[in-house]
Amino acid sequence: MNILIVSYESWRDTNNGGNVLSNIFSAFPDADIAQIYCCGETPQNSVCKKYFQISDAMLLTREKGCKLEERDYSLENIEQSEIVENKIKNKIPALFREVTLLAREFLWMVSKWKTKDLEDFVKEFKPDIIFAPCYSYFHVSKLALHVKHLAKCPMISYISDDNYSLKQFCFSPSFWINRLITRKWIRALFSKCSLVYTMTELQKKEYEVLLDCPMKVLCKSAIFEERKKEIDVPIQFIYAGGLYLNRWKVLGKLSKVLEAVNKTQIKAQLHIFSGSKLSARKEKKLNDGRNSFLHAPIPNKDLMDRYRKSAVAVHVEAFDIKNRLITRLSFSTKIIDCMNSGCAILAIGPSAQAGISYLKDNDAAICVNDINDLYVTVDRLVNHTELIKEYSKKANQLGKKNHIKKDIDKQIRQDFQNTVLGR
Repeated sequence: MNILIVSYESWRDTNNGGNVLSNIFSAFPDADIAQIYCCGETPQNSVCKKYFQISDAMLLTREKGCKLEERDYSLENIEQSEIVENKIKNKIPALFREVTLLAREFLWMVSKWKTKDLEDFVKEFKPDIIFAPCYSYFHVSKLALHVKHLAKCPMISYISDDNYSLKQFCFSPSFWINRLITRKWIRALFSKCSLVYTMTELQKKEYEVLLDCPMKVLCKSAIFEERKKEIDVPIQFIYAGGLYLNRWKVLGKLSKVLEAVNKTQIKAQLHIFSGSKLSARKEKKLNDGRNSFLHAPIPNKDLMDRYRKSAVAVHVEAFDIKNRLITRLSFSTKIIDCMNSGCAILAIGPSAQAGISYLKDNDAAICVNDINDLYVTVDRLVNHTELIKEYSKKANQLGKKNHIKKDIDKQIRQDFQNTVLGR
């Protein structure tokens, strides 16, 4: 089977989108896989070797998109490009980001990206099926539809965030212009899809009403093993992931709580691994050198080793209304990594948020749904380590129940085969 992926991000195991792609397409060891993507980074994964890149910078300089050299991309430097990209993003004031996004969409509207090189790449690869994740960037939907037109094969999509509904809180006219145009192109994309995956049952139910297309829940998977957890002192808390959407604020609160817990002696410490670039003021709140430490991202294999040496894996979502609405349907793929780490999970965020609701409903994490309860919860964890061991087992048990890799891989392969055969 030839599978062509059309996505925004480069396929890097250290970014969320790339991590998801590796998790899904490791289910196809015998397939020929290629990717068309829209950003400036170099891929880094062990699954795919064929790429076609069309970046904003290429369009600005009137370059054609380019086919990347076919080779092993699993050993690329995994840190530098993420850090560079975040530096560029963080130079843009928040007030102007929506305007910048619209400007990029305008660039794609006026640029000649439907090139002969792109057409040749698609037709030479001869895909049996296209996989096109859905984004809040409508130029990616337009690209996917063009590729489907060229390839004349079925397409599956995947949506993990609320990119469609109007349940958002923003005063920026640019945001709403972008949202309304994005909705139009999501409808167009989904109308051409044989199947659309969501990450949560809540999103599936909501979107089935809004969009008339076949949908199915797709969970991230892992290979779960029994992990005997030794709890060292100081107790190690670990967070890995983005600091955007005000997640840094919640982690800053956790750092302050640990400062209070550690007043007389160091009982627990928080280690944060992220490629997100912060201002010096924000970074200071997460990197005081005693209670909390901020690290650059590390390869996934090394990160899993750090998880296994830690006692508590932290998952956070913001409490402010704007970000609460942005993330309400999202299910962080890091949750499955936390389940597979052998750690107890400390989940901090609104109870209605899809990922936190899932953990709470299954009693698989110590959940803090009110930031004012954080000190009491952390103090209890630090002073009652049997609670850490109890919730470590509960997280692992939920993973084994719902996220076993061989079972989910089988489901994905069957879905793709049925789609290709037109069943």
